Amino acid sequence: MDCLELNPPYDFTKWESEYIKELHSLEFKGNLGNLLLFEDDTIKLWNLKLDKGERMPFVKHNKDYSWISENDAILKSRWGNGRISLIRINQGDTEFFENDTKNYINDLENLGNHPIVFKILEYKQKSEIEKQFMPKY
Repeated sequence: MDCLELNPPYDFTKWESEYIKELHSLEFKGNLGNLLLFEDDTIKLWNLKLDKGERMPFVKHNKDYSWISENDAILKSRWGNGRISLIRINQGDTEFFENDTKNYINDLENLGNHPIVFKILEYKQKSEIEKQFMPKY
């Protein structure tokens, strides 16, 4: 995964007004994908598919999650702090994000010439064992 910053944090001057309005509406989805494939007491497995030019609206992230890309992708992401990123992802790329104590917001737009598909594993809560060994800052 490669990431190029198109706009720095805390600068909304180059943002389209429709995205600023959406960001200020504070009506963010909690869904990490557009299809929930599986759920139990500890995880949710999401499928995220974005067709060419399709955009996933702003999402608030406050749970840990990991993802794997099923194909190559070129994406644009706008962040709640003003940053805009251009992201290149290769088939099979995977990442883990620890967000259990954070709340960050971003959208995702497919700039490529074909649909993109991700599988996203959302961890609902940390286990009691993990909590015991987490550093306290």
